[in-house]
Amino acid sequence: MKRFGRYIQMIGWVLLLSASAYAQSETPSKIRKLPTAGEGVKAWHINEDFAAETATIPDTLSKGFQVTSTPAYIRTIASEWLGNMGLPSQSAIFADRHAPDIAGDFLFRHPYYDNYIATNRVYFFNTLRPYSNLSYATGGFTHHGEDHLTARFSINANKRLNFGLYADYVYGRGAFYKQSSDNLNGYLNGSYRDEKYAIYFIAGLNNFRNFENGGITDDRFLSEMDDPQNLPVHMSNAWSIYRSFYFWGNGQYHIGYYNTDPNDSEKKTFIPAMTIGYSIKYENSQKKYYEKSIAKNFYEHNYYSDAVSNDTVANHFLKNVISFTLNEGFQKWAIFGVRAFAEIDMDQNMRMIADSTYAYNTEALIAVGGELFKRKGNTTYGVNGKVFLLGRDKRLAFDVTGDFNSSWRVSSKDSTLRMFLKADGHIKSTNPSYFTEHYYSNHFIWENQFDNTWSARAYGRIGIPYKYCDFSIGAGWQGLKNYIYFNHQALPTQDKEHFIQIISADLQLNLSVWWLHWDNQVSLQYSSHPDILPLPLVSAYSNFYLKTKIFKHLTVQVGVDCRYNTAYYANAYMPATGQFHLQNTTLVGNYPLMNAYINLHLKQFRFFAMYYNFSQAFMPATYFSVPHYPLNPGMFKCGLSWNFYD
Repeated sequence: MKRFGRYIQMIGWVLLLSASAYAQSETPSKIRKLPTAGEGVKAWHINEDFAAETATIPDTLSKGFQVTSTPAYIRTIASEWLGNMGLPSQSAIFADRHAPDIAGDFLFRHPYYDNYIATNRVYFFNTLRPYSNLSYATGGFTHHGEDHLTARFSINANKRLNFGLYADYVYGRGAFYKQSSDNLNGYLNGSYRDEKYAIYFIAGLNNFRNFENGGITDDRFLSEMDDPQNLPVHMSNAWSIYRSFYFWGNGQYHIGYYNTDPNDSEKKTFIPAMTIGYSIKYENSQKKYYEKSIAKNFYEHNYYSDAVSNDTVANHFLKNVISFTLNEGFQKWAIFGVRAFAEIDMDQNMRMIADSTYAYNTEALIAVGGELFKRKGNTTYGVNGKVFLLGRDKRLAFDVTGDFNSSWRVSSKDSTLRMFLKADGHIKSTNPSYFTEHYYSNHFIWENQFDNTWSARAYGRIGIPYKYCDFSIGAGWQGLKNYIYFNHQALPTQDKEHFIQIISADLQLNLSVWWLHWDNQVSLQYSSHPDILPLPLVSAYSNFYLKTKIFKHLTVQVGVDCRYNTAYYANAYMPATGQFHLQNTTLVGNYPLMNAYINLHLKQFRFFAMYYNFSQAFMPATYFSVPHYPLNPGMFKCGLSWNFYD
């Protein structure tokens, strides 16, 4: 009842604030016009190596606002996920999974990557006025619900210098016993962009803490539960911690000339012909696994203690990249840009070799590369090549990646009717992660000598994003050789016998008729060796809703969305290492995860209310995306977000 009272109180505040905002919107003579995301606020993401900018807009739209209450589904339509907000996950769509760096990266970051704030997810801003956002979402049951709070602030000291601050806090108590998450992520960033100089920096923090319950002891108990907290679980005194701090900085110096305006001899524009850039990144990451008491019959081995576990690994990584770029468009003949770069890294891994005894491995990694690119106009493309001459264990590694994008008008009468074509691909040889080869803990020990993994991919997409029928279709192929995976015993294994092929296709079809809308995404995946790389054959997301405006400025969206994938042997989860691994005993899927929702959008203010997983009321209790880890049962959620431009 207390939590229900909180919802009523929150909705009351929403209605009061909405009325206030509406009253203000009806007195424009007294209030100066506030800029929108595309009017007075410019935003972009950056490339880590070269600080190349990609224009974007912050999340300010009313459409789909309710999806933000489930972060595991923000970047993919299907996920292998432990069910509670902030817990480890990986996409069930193979193309959406995190691809490790070709020199290998920190293995234990992977299960947190959906919530991890990497440099390419940081927003850089340039604002006419201070911009800030405060968002809060809550839901669930009394004493074990979930709360998600984010805050963003950006301010320009002048037209060139900007500073930003972002914080993201998740406290998911967990519908099931000992399943809570407590995550605090954020960053401080800034940029200075002048004609001849540019400086960027990010100081980022990722801090994840979650209890490990090992899943429920019997999936059949889910259909008989009266209170999810009463379902028996495998573990009650274990938890994992992942901490990461990084600093990234980039400096650029532009060499060029001034071009005089033919219509105004006093107006001159600087044309950067060449850019010299330097990027540096230092990251300190640590993964810990604790058990105050060890669950019986859950782990096969207890190597250093039968009473407690205290496993620790760490990684220190220093990256330096210097680049020389001949810029696109500085002369008429310069129809594309050319870049050359060199990279020198220092990578140190710390691991246990016995209880409370640690070993350190430090390596120097050296790479060179080049890029040819065109990023202006209706047709863009790029080809990037990178070779680690000295990779992990002095091994070679390389990556050649390309992309092509083009759009054109379909009708001379309707300028909004356009068609686009996209394509991308790669071929790469990747060093194994250090910790897939060397690891010591209370429950797992392995020493491996793996070969480089090989991957080749080709993908194409074509579509017509029209206002009444937004349609696109894509298809792709990916081949994997020497694929490294975690087997049924949750141990890293390399498949040297098979060439795994993944054939995929996806469809997006969004239909709109007046106030009636139906958005659909469908992904098809075929794995040639599902015993090594299991994937759902079909994954789909459908969103049927009504959207209209009332009182001139208030946008209302009311609908039902649904996620579905066909049954398959989804990866299981191993708490001691935090890794997803093979299993062939439990089919997961064939369950429509349905949510009913309402979104309100009034100028800078947004609000949603939804009932999550209402399909539980009429479907069998099989709402799993990972074996033995149920998704949250039916629950009420609500949230709000407010942008401030002053």
